[in-house]
Amino acid sequence: MTAIDAGDAAILVAAETIDRLTNLDFPRRGAIAALHEEARRLVGEPLGLAAAREALARTPDGAVIAILTGFPEFPWIRRGVAETDGPVGAAVLARSFIKARQAIPILPCEPHFAPVIEAAVRGIGLTPIAGAGLDTKSVHPGDPVCLIEATNDPIDAHRWLAARAPALVIAIERPGRASTGVYHSMSGRDVSHCLNNFEDLFLGAAAAGTWTIGIGDGGNEVGMGRLRDVVRARVSGGASCGCGCDGGIAAESVAASLVTAVVANFGATAIAAAMALLTGRFDVLPTASLELRALEASVAAGGVDGQHNECVASIDGLAAPVYGAVLTLITDAVDRVLRERSAS
Repeated sequence: MTAIDAGDAAILVAAETIDRLTNLDFPRRGAIAALHEEARRLVGEPLGLAAAREALARTPDGAVIAILTGFPEFPWIRRGVAETDGPVGAAVLARSFIKARQAIPILPCEPHFAPVIEAAVRGIGLTPIAGAGLDTKSVHPGDPVCLIEATNDPIDAHRWLAARAPALVIAIERPGRASTGVYHSMSGRDVSHCLNNFEDLFLGAAAAGTWTIGIGDGGNEVGMGRLRDVVRARVSGGASCGCGCDGGIAAESVAASLVTAVVANFGATAIAAAMALLTGRFDVLPTASLELRALEASVAAGGVDGQHNECVASIDGLAAPVYGAVLTLITDAVDRVLRERSAS
């Protein structure tokens, strides 16, 4: 099957359905409606579709892509642990870019987040490999692997980007610096001590003209800067975080492609779904059962739900069956379009 034009009406209808579905406030957190409304005003079309179109156009076969994730829970205990929102979506995107573009995904992260990220990668069907010091030329394009670069040492962003030369830098559910330089949780807690300076990779890429994608659900994540005014006006803690910095939780960094979702992982799935629609390849989108396997694996490795901090198979308060039901609806929307195309 040949690639499908992005302006095809069936694709637009499916992408619109997915965009609305992934921005419904199932967990009743109260922020996503305002964020999504503003993002749609800025982007002018379904967010996952817009991001997927740019990503596919800018990622040649065999290219390196960088994916940043890891949001700390229990930040008052040492440096915290990773929540389940983010690592699963990062794994989804890694797999989709391997399928669609034979890409080589690199996931820089802190060592205390690495077990959850690596587990999600394994759960999605890929093999995590320590990437520090590894020449990407040793990876064959299309190999079902992710390079995990886990370090607490500060990153020299200019040098890293020059060495790895990513075609794309994606941030999903990764804290973004506020105007005061502080990283905040959704509740306004300062979580800066939990994080390495990986946001500098995102900022450096954007400054160099490399395409960036920012995926988030609260406006305090890397890449959400175009939503800062809405966050400050309409999100709890947006203008006054309460941590003492007096800056609010709104992130400052600006992504070239902006994707909101009520659960950030859904934003990744929306992009993967749009990539499947645009390439005409259903295998680019992981099945609901495969993504749920990634969730189960991340929990087994110590990932916790970001809403209530329990180490159970849920994401932002959505238990696995509810989370899986949304994934099934996304899958069905893609499947209907591609089956109709194959039959015609």
